[in-house]
Amino acid sequence: MDREPPECGQNTTQDADHPPTNCTEAARRYALALSDRVKSFDVDPLHSAAYLTYLARYLKTPFQKPPKRQHLFENPSPARRPFVIQYLLRPGKPPATSSFNDPHAFTGLAASPPQNEILFLTGRPSADWLNCLGSKYSLDHRFFHQHLGPIISGQRQHWNAGPDLPSRSLQVLTLPIPTIVFVGSRGRNLDIRDLEIAREKCNAQLRRAFLSIQDSAASEAGRSIIRRLEVHDGNTMVMEQQMTATIVHRGNFWTIFLWSDAGNEVDHAHIPVPPTKDFAPVASDLVFCPVFFDNEFTQTSRPSIVPDQNRRPLSRQPLALLSTRYGVTIDWSTSSTDSPLAVLQELFAFKAAAAVQYVNMLDHVLLEVGGRSDFPSYEHTKLETTVQYDYIKASLSRFEQHCCEILTFLTDPPAKWDVGDSKSRVNSATISDFNYLISRARSLLK
Repeated sequence: MDREPPECGQNTTQDADHPPTNCTEAARRYALALSDRVKSFDVDPLHSAAYLTYLARYLKTPFQKPPKRQHLFENPSPARRPFVIQYLLRPGKPPATSSFNDPHAFTGLAASPPQNEILFLTGRPSADWLNCLGSKYSLDHRFFHQHLGPIISGQRQHWNAGPDLPSRSLQVLTLPIPTIVFVGSRGRNLDIRDLEIAREKCNAQLRRAFLSIQDSAASEAGRSIIRRLEVHDGNTMVMEQQMTATIVHRGNFWTIFLWSDAGNEVDHAHIPVPPTKDFAPVASDLVFCPVFFDNEFTQTSRPSIVPDQNRRPLSRQPLALLSTRYGVTIDWSTSSTDSPLAVLQELFAFKAAAAVQYVNMLDHVLLEVGGRSDFPSYEHTKLETTVQYDYIKASLSRFEQHCCEILTFLTDPPAKWDVGDSKSRVNSATISDFNYLISRARSLLK
């Protein structure tokens, strides 16, 4: 039965104590379908999906008997974080929003609406969530692989396969999002040895986190994922997270899935600050660099938002806020809710704003690094300067590649996305922004 959508701005959390039987059975069939597909490697290896073996095992875990003693160590009532935030799009009006922290509540109460919608998935998943979402929307399993594969497919070391070619990308868009994090006070310059130690310590913590995702319990759903952490000096780090987007058509309507690595955190414990002598004393002194993006001030008024008195403004990660406040810069009274590309306009604007702040930061770091070796007394630092340049330029090369991929999507969108009002495509200014970002990256790489 269809439920009435909440009023605009209402962000209710739906829960359920008893999962509906039909949801569980549909989810089980969805999980087993992939398991059957990966087994085809023995008889048809050229057209096999055996590289998804890790995902098939993950999706089957809810339907396997737990170890006899496991219940002794489980929390009987674990606190659950929201994992799905639903935006029901309404012509001429702001979307109606709801959040869900239980997969069976979502599949049982949120019948496919007779309207277009956006579903934000936030942070770590659980197998229950993926099975329920996949069975409800007939999602291709490879969408989950494109988000999770690079970080949890430890069994895939001999395959190195996936729908990575543009012709095989399944209309999926990936957006790496940088978040600048300031640590301690400014001016804490470290030598290259201390920076390299800090970087390796960060990488070791991230590798342990990736291993834990495969085995994470349902209560872990909604926690943040960090894919990469760059350490540029004693007080500046950059977290890299990803947003993965796909679209599913439902007759005359569609659903956009936006899976964000940013989850629902109450502190900074998820950030792998290097446990070194330079960073450990200031590990709790972290602030996020805000991402500033807006329309012209004269064009759109802002709804009043009551600030959270219990949290400092810079303690909230910008990417985490995007999923809960999406559409603030969109004029819903005139914007088309039939065009997926028009609805994604704010996502691209956010990505561009975060990216230019990242490039500006790297430009500043490069100037500082170059300045240290301009004087004879700094001859001994020239090797350090070379190492720093190589580290930064490797990051810039990856950044340029990602921006080129996004620009290709914007200028020649796949047919699956290019629907609705043909006049409501991506703003040309957004295309100009990504051309500018590519030019900036190339100028710094010279």
